[in-house]
Amino acid sequence: MERYKNNPIVISGPSGAGKSELIDYIEKQYSDFIEAIGMTTRAKRQGEVGKMNFVSREEFTKLILTNGLIEYCTYNNNYYGVPKSEFEKLNDYHVMFNVGYSSAKEIKKLYEKTQMIYLLPPTERELLRRLGDREYERFLAGIKETTDNALKYDSLLISLTDDLQTTTDNFMEIVSEKNEAKQYKMVLSKNRDFVRNFYKRGD
Repeated sequence: MERYKNNPIVISGPSGAGKSELIDYIEKQYSDFIEAIGMTTRAKRQGEVGKMNFVSREEFTKLILTNGLIEYCTYNNNYYGVPKSEFEKLNDYHVMFNVGYSSAKEIKKLYEKTQMIYLLPPTERELLRRLGDREYERFLAGIKETTDNALKYDSLLISLTDDLQTTTDNFMEIVSEKNEAKQYKMVLSKNRDFVRNFYKRGD
């Protein structure tokens, strides 16, 4: 596959971690950072605003058959995926991929220097607050996702409550790689302890 000027940036995390909010904020702050746009065969909802291309089932199937997708899945009888053509934007931008671990692995296979960042809220209580009382099942899914996959990422970023600027500053420190590798390892080690203890519920 053709190599581009910039490396992909993967941002993953459980529902409620604040991935979309952070990515939107970064895009407003830095014109050379953009989000990769996914595609789906579902119909666009009335008044829907978001970053998604809506395509026919035939068009999506063609991309499947020609290996034109990073990865894809089905949900409610509709296809969802991110086309490999999004990599072409790496010539001009730092492209952020808001994907789960399975897609992150595929991107890493294609681009060894992909920067993989796992996003977490500062506390379990804050995650529950963001999800709302009716979203406990998503919280439980987030527990499994985080404990299974978070430590497989290069960096763990804490999504601070009501402080997107500081979270963005921390994000930029990670992707700019200005710090010494040893410092990064120390931060990652500290965050590993945080992840291990994050979902330990008290009595």
